[in-house]
Amino acid sequence: MRIRIATRGSRLSLIQTEIIMNMIRRVEPNVQFDVIIVKTTGDIVQDKPLYAIGVKGIFEKEVNLALLKNEADIAVHSLKDLPSEISPGLVVAGFSPRDPPFDVLVVRDDYPGDLTALPNGARVGTSSVRRRAFLLSVRRDISISVIRGNVDTRINKLIRGDYDAIVIAEAGLVRLMSDLKSLHIKYTRIPLDLLPPAPGQGIIAAVVREKDTDLIDLLNRASDPRARAEALAERAFLRTIGGGCHVPVGGIAIYGEDHMEFIAGMADLDGGRKVLVKLSGSQSNPEELGINAARELLKRWNEDKTHSNT
Repeated sequence: MRIRIATRGSRLSLIQTEIIMNMIRRVEPNVQFDVIIVKTTGDIVQDKPLYAIGVKGIFEKEVNLALLKNEADIAVHSLKDLPSEISPGLVVAGFSPRDPPFDVLVVRDDYPGDLTALPNGARVGTSSVRRRAFLLSVRRDISISVIRGNVDTRINKLIRGDYDAIVIAEAGLVRLMSDLKSLHIKYTRIPLDLLPPAPGQGIIAAVVREKDTDLIDLLNRASDPRARAEALAERAFLRTIGGGCHVPVGGIAIYGEDHMEFIAGMADLDGGRKVLVKLSGSQSNPEELGINAARELLKRWNEDKTHSNT
């Protein structure tokens, strides 16, 4: 069996592709892969924040186009980069075990390493409006600046002093750790109730054509059941909330021993107002939990807005 697998060309993307390939090899040892590199608009345009480029699913559509043009059989993505609705004819069918879902504050090893310990006016780099909004809700006195580029590019900008700190996904650091271990940096997790992560953060997703039922079955067998349940809850949350990467909202499902918990939050762009909700639900119906979390968050947000205006 031979599978063509499409991915972006960054070091992190290639590592994530290798993780998906190894998942498949565990259930189908004789499979062979051809890796197809796709250059996306998000990779090419590095001088603008993501929300300013004006393309929804900026890291997703061009990779998935390889499937629609029958140039590839599987497309690999960070699940957090996938919008709630992907191209017609495609389906998210594979889910890797989840790496840590936290956002982390990364600093040089001679600089204060905790969000609360940052000096007034510290320059913090992020390209995410979600991170910006929630960071400002905790520290109104820091200076948020746009930073673009791959994880290693952002860390190099930090090391040369362009920023005092950067905020990125811990999962990316974990996957690149062997490349980064010689650098003089340290990082601290930001608690989920201070900075709810992007839905899907820490999970690698495999997208296929919905007509390729054999591949869907293969990915079902290869996927991590816990990550699948969390992903289904979080994508149902995202669809219900109606958000994309430019909306300051975060949400995460946590698979427990006998239930699932959902933490979700929404904040104003300037961090002046923030609402957080926590719900529990059944493991057997993760999508219902995600929908309920979105509805409760929107309800609380609207109630809080009404009270703020009176």
